[in-house]
Amino acid sequence: MQIRWSWFSWSVLLFATMILLGACGNQSAPASNGASASDGVKTETPAPTDAASKPAEGATETADAGLAAKGRLVFLKNGCNTCHMAGSNQLGPSLYGLYGSEVKLKDGSTVIADEEYIRESIVEPTKKLVAGYSPVMVAYKLPEEELEQLVAYIKSLKDQSPKK
Repeated sequence: MQIRWSWFSWSVLLFATMILLGACGNQSAPASNGASASDGVKTETPAPTDAASKPAEGATETADAGLAAKGRLVFLKNGCNTCHMAGSNQLGPSLYGLYGSEVKLKDGSTVIADEEYIRESIVEPTKKLVAGYSPVMVAYKLPEEELEQLVAYIKSLKDQSPKK
């Protein structure tokens, strides 16, 4: 028996796939620092002192890199890479080179991809739809700290190009 695929069949398949991907993206993955509980290594970090909690001059770049590294973990934990870094058949726009660029929206207008736009796209993804993409992304309700980390990670991809 041969199955005939209509636009409706493809739509149902796409919707089911999105539901499954959404479920995968909401699972929590344990953070790893290379040490496991069986290694007998204590992984807690001590609370910073006042002097250690303030970045030294010139340390802003290092702090941004640390924030971006944490943001990468948030990105992977929430399954963002499934749609935004999946290659030529990705469901969402690529994030490589996004920060600071001009983005063409579905309504024909354009917007600069600054921090505000990136934050808004995460928490209200259907508000400003990118041209050529369907409104399939769910709104993420992340703690402010994770949202800040995620934005820092996306900003860190500014000068990178897609990996082939």
